Amino acid sequence: MLLATTLLIDLLHRAQYLESFYTDAGVYPVSAYEVTYTSYTGISIHAWSGALWFQQLLFVVAGLFAVAFLLGYRTRLVGVVSFLLLFSLQARNPGVLNGGDRLFRVIILVALLTPLGERWSIDALRRGRARKRVHSFGTAALLVQPIAVFTANAILKHRGENWYAGDGLQIALANDTMTIFLGNVISEYHGLLTVLNYGWITLLSGSTLFLLLTAGRLRALTALAYISAFAGMFLTMSVGLFPMALTASVLPFLTPPFWDAIVRRVPDRWRDRLPTAAQLGPLGRPPVERRLLAGLRRRGNTGIASALVTAARSMMAVAGLLVLVWILVFTASDVTGADVADRMDMDHLDQQSWGLYAPDPSEAYSWYLVEGELANGTTIDAFEGGNLSFDRPPDASKTYVTFRHRKYMQKVRDSGRADTSNIIAKRYADWACDRANEIRDERVQRITVYRMYQPSPIDGEYERPRTITVIERYCGPFETPPADGDWGSFNESDAGKSSETLPDDHPELGPDVARNNSRGR
Repeated sequence: MLLATTLLIDLLHRAQYLESFYTDAGVYPVSAYEVTYTSYTGISIHAWSGALWFQQLLFVVAGLFAVAFLLGYRTRLVGVVSFLLLFSLQARNPGVLNGGDRLFRVIILVALLTPLGERWSIDALRRGRARKRVHSFGTAALLVQPIAVFTANAILKHRGENWYAGDGLQIALANDTMTIFLGNVISEYHGLLTVLNYGWITLLSGSTLFLLLTAGRLRALTALAYISAFAGMFLTMSVGLFPMALTASVLPFLTPPFWDAIVRRVPDRWRDRLPTAAQLGPLGRPPVERRLLAGLRRRGNTGIASALVTAARSMMAVAGLLVLVWILVFTASDVTGADVADRMDMDHLDQQSWGLYAPDPSEAYSWYLVEGELANGTTIDAFEGGNLSFDRPPDASKTYVTFRHRKYMQKVRDSGRADTSNIIAKRYADWACDRANEIRDERVQRITVYRMYQPSPIDGEYERPRTITVIERYCGPFETPPADGDWGSFNESDAGKSSETLPDDHPELGPDVARNNSRGR
């Protein structure tokens, strides 16, 4: 239910900016998809068309399957379809992803190996019964996955200087583009941050002890402590789906006494209203595969039916074992730096890397300004009009519409300074020209994208932000178009000062993006 709810929230959030990120009229058309992030080329249904109506249709279809997943109707089947649609959507524009998106799809994949529809579902109602206990390689993998995430992150943080010294959370919350809501309040209380810092490190490093080696009510209380920490993350940091995905990963550790207590608090009159399989109508019919097996048995082919059931269960057992090995091998590879076997070294397998704010949180942050130059030489804010301010904003998190816009601007910056391809920066510049000229009568003839780099005020004092030119692009029109090399520049340099390489400021950067950068994609 939480996985399905997260799917719906993700879809609704992305749908607000569907045209900008997923159509040919936006910043990342299909033509850009085909030449960037080549490991995803050809595997996204969403890239079959860049038309707005096509993307809207796919979003509606994904939403309908997510609702069926939420209700527990053909839970595994609709879960598989939802996973494929999610992967397709993520593959369509990897530039807006962070590690939370990757964790979410990994959790769904692992969870599909377990009987998600066993209880509290339409599947359970029409079946009329439920097992008290289930155990398999799939359930083992589901329990091991969050332990792998926490342990790997604890090891990576230990390699840094700040987290185990008690300063990591204070530095993380000093990143004004990432700090939201309650984070802006507690960032002033350094003593409290130190206590919370050590509490978080304790939960990460002790996850095997707290979650795997406890039982009964103690395990449930421990799981609730983790979930409380994730709620705190949601209220303080703009990290996308991380809090919901982490919460979903820990829910299996809430033991039967917890769920039994919830059921006891449901009024009897509500439970008495639950429909029977007969009252569900068409939804209450047994699945097609069960009807086929029943038909075989009626015709005397009991042996064939039993063999098919055994084969299906064996396949699920093998799949669960392989996923369990996958989790352990690739997590160990990431934290030790050891190479996996060449046959396994594939981008789509290498997904167990969990470096949120590790080894150290960034000690700087950035925001971006887009300047438009009119024909008379006047410069304005290309999107908002008026004068462009280069001063530090009171709340830098509000300089981005959403965390996905922040992630994409980091990709625009990285593409602008790349040696191999700057297609993302070029397309963003074209889009910025078009948008700037759509919203005003006087034509913008040139746009400049600036990165404002602000060291975090760890000692309480702000340095003056540095201005770095990321893109300069002529928008035209021209009586005689300039030569190709004169349309604009796409590289990062210190505006009017010196050229220097500044530290990255994306602590929640997902391996989908980081790995592709390192391999020259």
